[in-house]
Amino acid sequence: MTASDPRHTDAADVPAPGRQARVIGLGSATGICVASMIGMGIFTVTGVVGAELGSTANLMVAWIIAGVVALAGAMTIGELGAMRPKASAQYVIVHESLGRTCGYLNGMITLFIGYIAAIAAIAIVTGEYIENLAPRTDARITATALLIALGVIHAITVIGGKRFNDGLVILKVLVIVGFIVAGLVVTVEPLVPDAALIEAARISLPESALATVPVGAEGPAIIEHLRDVPSPPVFSAVIGLAVITISFAYLGWSTAAEVAGEVRNPGRSLPIAIIGSVLVVGGLYLLMNVVYLRVMPPAAMLELDSDGDIVPMANIGAVAARHLFGDFGGRIVIAMIVLLFVSTLSVSVMTSGRVVAAMSWKSQLPASWGRLNRRGAPTLATGLMIAGTIPLIWASGLKALLEYVGVLTTFAVCLTMISVMVQRVRAPDLPRPFRIPLYPIPPLLSIGLGVWLIVTAAVEDLVPVLASIATLGAMLAVRPFLRPKEFLPSSNG
Repeated sequence: MTASDPRHTDAADVPAPGRQARVIGLGSATGICVASMIGMGIFTVTGVVGAELGSTANLMVAWIIAGVVALAGAMTIGELGAMRPKASAQYVIVHESLGRTCGYLNGMITLFIGYIAAIAAIAIVTGEYIENLAPRTDARITATALLIALGVIHAITVIGGKRFNDGLVILKVLVIVGFIVAGLVVTVEPLVPDAALIEAARISLPESALATVPVGAEGPAIIEHLRDVPSPPVFSAVIGLAVITISFAYLGWSTAAEVAGEVRNPGRSLPIAIIGSVLVVGGLYLLMNVVYLRVMPPAAMLELDSDGDIVPMANIGAVAARHLFGDFGGRIVIAMIVLLFVSTLSVSVMTSGRVVAAMSWKSQLPASWGRLNRRGAPTLATGLMIAGTIPLIWASGLKALLEYVGVLTTFAVCLTMISVMVQRVRAPDLPRPFRIPLYPIPPLLSIGLGVWLIVTAAVEDLVPVLASIATLGAMLAVRPFLRPKEFLPSSNG
């Protein structure tokens, strides 16, 4: 195997040994983005943030704000990816625009937060859903075995991984659309919290909506109370932290840019794939939340765990499926949801190795990490990502992991937004197959919302922000140990 630099890639569909081939069309590129976004998030995050938001209006506003942030970012990445159609285009453009240090931080955040932590979170929930269907299985063992299997597929070949993803993304969209249609058509009464949960809330959460349910109230009266309770004001710190968490569900809208070096006609295909996928997925997410709200009000999105503690309803997809379709029908839907999670994991594993390879090509990581096999797949990079993810599966808490991922990915997106503005100043005449509509409003909007989200998240809960700052410091501290010995300063560094 020989190391391959992105400057060596060309438009040929048949790769020379060790070079990336442009074998991914518009449909597959769009599918990569859709598959990356639709997964664990929409079946989990609403239940994680619902009770804190308290009202239907707050829940929908939080999802819409997260969608606007994603769309503004998508337009920006669309321009950058079309302008620099290389593997991990987002990292490459930050590196070229803001220098080696910012490029390094952007790439490391993408690797260790946008991929490793996110893959770990998705794998954990996938294992839990499988355990729900097959109680004798262990969620973490299942998650580990699944990641190893996907790593083998994507470490061997590009074409095989592409076809595997294409098939799963079609199934994913069909399941989501089917869930939405059935959820909107089926006649259903709202799910009433059971008495044990209400009594536990009176003791441990005395200020919550559940704790203030009138004594002796029954079904309809309980639901009416939960829909009418006071909730945090719009654009409060609670909303900001919720948007940070919800942003996990949109994570993946830039994924096509990570495989830009393998996309055919990238000047046209990348912007359409990235922006179109955000619009489609955003619409599906809002409709899914309408289905959840038919099942229960946000204030009721809590449950008792095996120890009797009140926890957010992180398995809201499974709860809604069983309530809408009964036990047997619910189990079938849950099985379909598991396949969606596998699809998202597959795309994440596929694209994560490209980021490692791109960083090695820029001499930010050892050169051997970026080597491609004869089929054009980054074998070692993919293996390293799997090896880095598995420990998190065995030592992480889901809610904290989601907030932590959200803060750092928001910071990385802000770096990318700044980069596109720098490129407009430095190289105004550079060919841009796609230009951001209404520039500079989208990148400025994205930066402004990103700063607001991080500040409000810190006001509501300082721990994820402090952990993020500590992570950035740790990334800078280990940087000298990761740079290859043979590194020579490049002309664009």
